[in-house]
Amino acid sequence: MENKKMIFVVDDDQTIRYSLQRYLTKLGFEVKTLANGFEVLLLSMYIVPDLVISDIRMPKLDGVTLLKALKNNESTREVPVIFMSAYPRDEILEEAKTLGARYFLIKPFPLEYLDDLLRRAFPQMLAHQKPEAVTA
Repeated sequence: MENKKMIFVVDDDQTIRYSLQRYLTKLGFEVKTLANGFEVLLLSMYIVPDLVISDIRMPKLDGVTLLKALKNNESTREVPVIFMSAYPRDEILEEAKTLGARYFLIKPFPLEYLDDLLRRAFPQMLAHQKPEAVTA
């Protein structure tokens, strides 16, 4: 596939990063996995992703602080962000929405839930694709 869309998967849980990387790669995306928001900010100086899928609670730089930094940078301002969390708190979700987070996933979630969000973000790319079953 030419011009693969680049997705950054950000989570301090290596198992989640690996599962999402396998799944998204089978869908035809290029995927970079990162353990925290600080790593995203460093990498995004060289590679601007088409989408960020990020945990909210992480060491070094949490997801909400990451979102603020992405929105304050001209080159990453328009990058859509999907948040995931096992511990969603209303005030954090509201702040993330206010800052421009587009979608939220509550962990654990079936990978098929992610399909719907990806179709919204990249409708032309995923119109006819269905990946093999991959478990998270």
